Amino acid sequence: MIEYLKRFRAPYIRIICFCVILFVLAYHAQYYLQYRERYNDNSSFQVIDFYKEEKNSADAVFIGSSCCFSFYSPLFAYESYGIRTLNYSSSGMGMMAYRYAIEEVRKTQKEVPIILTITPNYQMEYLGVHFMSDYMPMSGNKIAFLSRYFTQDGESILNSIGFYATIMEYHDRWVEMEPDDFIIDEGIKGATRHKYYLSTINDITEQYLLSAEKEEMPDQMAYLMNDLLDYCDEKKENIIFLLPPRVYSAEQYRQLNTLADLISDRGYDLLDLRDKLEEIGLHTDRDFYDVSHTNIHGSIKYTDYLLNYLKQHYELHSVEDQGWDKAVEKYHTIIDPYVLDIETDMTKRDYFLDRPELLSLVKENDSNILNWQNVQEADGYVVYRKTDSGFEKVYETGDTSFKDEEVNADMNYTYTVIAYKLENGERVYGDYDYAGLSLKEGQ
Repeated sequence: MIEYLKRFRAPYIRIICFCVILFVLAYHAQYYLQYRERYNDNSSFQVIDFYKEEKNSADAVFIGSSCCFSFYSPLFAYESYGIRTLNYSSSGMGMMAYRYAIEEVRKTQKEVPIILTITPNYQMEYLGVHFMSDYMPMSGNKIAFLSRYFTQDGESILNSIGFYATIMEYHDRWVEMEPDDFIIDEGIKGATRHKYYLSTINDITEQYLLSAEKEEMPDQMAYLMNDLLDYCDEKKENIIFLLPPRVYSAEQYRQLNTLADLISDRGYDLLDLRDKLEEIGLHTDRDFYDVSHTNIHGSIKYTDYLLNYLKQHYELHSVEDQGWDKAVEKYHTIIDPYVLDIETDMTKRDYFLDRPELLSLVKENDSNILNWQNVQEADGYVVYRKTDSGFEKVYETGDTSFKDEEVNADMNYTYTVIAYKLENGERVYGDYDYAGLSLKEGQ
């Protein structure tokens, strides 16, 4: 009888074991199959890396959409000031998602201030929901978030299955997967690294508008904002609402003015930066890569401004952390070809010291001669030369010209100049021409 039971149970035990193994493999496979938007390159990495941080290790957390993670960089904040802040942000995060993002943050980062970046996108697209939810651990909060999305937008409940078991939605992606899809932990704390952020300069001056006019918010927008504020009241949340400096349509601007009044009337702090470009040091002709996002140069200035705001209003702690040090070091291997070596040290910057205007770059015999406009208040200039490996410091001077005699006829050189002034015997550096002037040798 015992032998019979053993023979009877053996096939079922093997089937159960097979199913368990298959489930484990499928669970881990879906982690890599999940869609990663090529345009943004790391649309969910801020969410992924947030969950890897130690409990109660941050001094502040930033929540929002791509406007959040392209504007504010926790790694730049740590590199300059030793202060650990985190982003819980993903592309397309809309107003509906904010309360659930706050709930996720509070599971591991208790009582620290949350800076919530508000955008006009109160509705969420299908893909934006994926960017936030795909890497959220299974919990009642995740279920509530997804249930609300599908209930609110009238989606079929069957469509939500792919958000819980994402392998059902992405199983056919094997044919299009690339090596980067298998890199989940880049070791850079979710820092932005996509090519437009690093290399694109877009002049948005003509599109950037300011307005004091107001307009009634759409019903859904008003409902979601009041619902969020009710939630914050109930939880006694320490929230700073933030309106970032970016391009808005005239209608969006008027509606956000009404929304700003609602936030203030409900007793919450509002940091409206839409008219603070000059105070931050941002320039509409060079510090954005599109109408809604700063490039890396604008991000450095914005991060410096926000961190100094937080330092003035909250007790922040400067620390030394080997994990963060390694992340900064690794991030620099990505960004160094696009920035100057002193640019990310925000303690040595003065964004109000003008950039030298590059006047001319000419070839004379076997040399390149660069000329630039004098900058008032400048005590000197540093000349950088860029080749394929990035910018390198080549000369320091108090004059407004440089003759480069160490050139190769087959190389394409780009030059830029940054001014500095002395404060208490220390150099502080101003702005510079990010693109620089180029001259192809032999032309």
